[in-house]
Amino acid sequence: MKIYPFRIFNRLLNAGAALSLAFIVCCTGCIDTQYLAAPVLLPDIRPEMNTPGFWTGRHPDPDRTVMPHEKIKQFNASIRDELGSVKDISRYPLAVSGAEVYASIEKQLNSMKEKGYYRLKGKRARSGFFRVLAANMNLSEISEQVEVAFGFTVAYTDQRVLPTTRGLYKKPINQDFDRLQNSALDMGTPLAILHLTRDEKWVYCVSPLSSGWLRSEKVAVCSSKSLKDYLHQSSFVVVTSARADVFLDGDLMDYHARARMGTRFPGVVNADLDTTKISIPCRENDGSCRFVSAFLSKGDVCEGYLPYTPRNIISQAFKLLNAPYGWGGMYGEQDCSRFIQELFATVGIFFPRNSSRQAEVGTLAAFFDEESSDEDKLTLLTSLTSFGITTLRMKGHIMLFLGMVDGSPYSIHAVWGYSEPHWRGERIWAIKRTVVTSLRLGEGSSAGSLLKRLNTVRIVKIE
Repeated sequence: MKIYPFRIFNRLLNAGAALSLAFIVCCTGCIDTQYLAAPVLLPDIRPEMNTPGFWTGRHPDPDRTVMPHEKIKQFNASIRDELGSVKDISRYPLAVSGAEVYASIEKQLNSMKEKGYYRLKGKRARSGFFRVLAANMNLSEISEQVEVAFGFTVAYTDQRVLPTTRGLYKKPINQDFDRLQNSALDMGTPLAILHLTRDEKWVYCVSPLSSGWLRSEKVAVCSSKSLKDYLHQSSFVVVTSARADVFLDGDLMDYHARARMGTRFPGVVNADLDTTKISIPCRENDGSCRFVSAFLSKGDVCEGYLPYTPRNIISQAFKLLNAPYGWGGMYGEQDCSRFIQELFATVGIFFPRNSSRQAEVGTLAAFFDEESSDEDKLTLLTSLTSFGITTLRMKGHIMLFLGMVDGSPYSIHAVWGYSEPHWRGERIWAIKRTVVTSLRLGEGSSAGSLLKRLNTVRIVKIE
């Protein structure tokens, strides 16, 4: 199986994952270029395996607190300061080098030019496509010293590698993987705003996990102090359902937006009400930020973070079972790395964006190279008791380890598809959702099983 598993100008106020793809399967040697819909029940999966209770029931101590919240704060600090892949926007400098901003934007542009990607109808992206984008980027207007503006996203929004809603694709036959889709940001994501396009429709921003272009209409600008005050309120709630609807009235009739699992809002759960009142950022007509009251169903949130236990992580993972796959947040969904982020955000652990960096988080249990045998990996996985709090990583993909059944290891992950041997070559199955699978999936295919490709095992904790 092959697995591809600012100075911000005042006029802004008036303006309107790492390869985290789970499986991309090469067509060479396949029976055709079409993908087949994977069966509802995947190979080696029994129906009862698709429930969290099956796995927590096999856990030796599912309700053990892995780390208390004070230790999680230290853990997050190490992720931020040692790995450097998660940024605290409240500590972002008030001014940055214009040359560095220019270089960052230009690097992304040049990288896309060199890839030879396709546009939507199967034609190669030519120089004219990039020339128009480059002109609108207005790079000549970046000053020597950029004064940083701050703000928030006011709705779920795509973060783009280049300032365009048009897509670029590695292969014209599969357009589920827009290479210009950098990530997707939830409502209330803090931003450091560094540049504005010539047409004022896009802003180049740094978010806690990634940098890229956002539509100006999805961003509200505020002061550094307002950003800090909003982020550091002591009373807050965290979304624990797969998706939570946000309303502007207490009767939950005036729908406003939605929030993904792990999103945090200032607010307090009232035990006597069925709704929870929160504060959200909204964009005024001039682009400035105003904080307003909004409401969530009480069943969608918890007050503060969930206790960090194996049971809670496994339960959160299964709330996303069968959720559609979305590369970089496409379609409003999640890919493999965003899946991991959402689970652990509910207990207050903040993972990096890409699977390669996520595989650096926690205590290393094992690293395997090309010489490692399946037997070596099975021995290690069988010895682990840290089900539900261990990540399994291979090139371009990451999963949550669930445990062993009848000598086979199992995981839950957001995945696109897999291939298997066929008498005419290889058959490609498109899963396109979050599923439980055996690590033997793909055995006998040209690239081998998930187990064969496994290279890093990490327990998400610090000693």
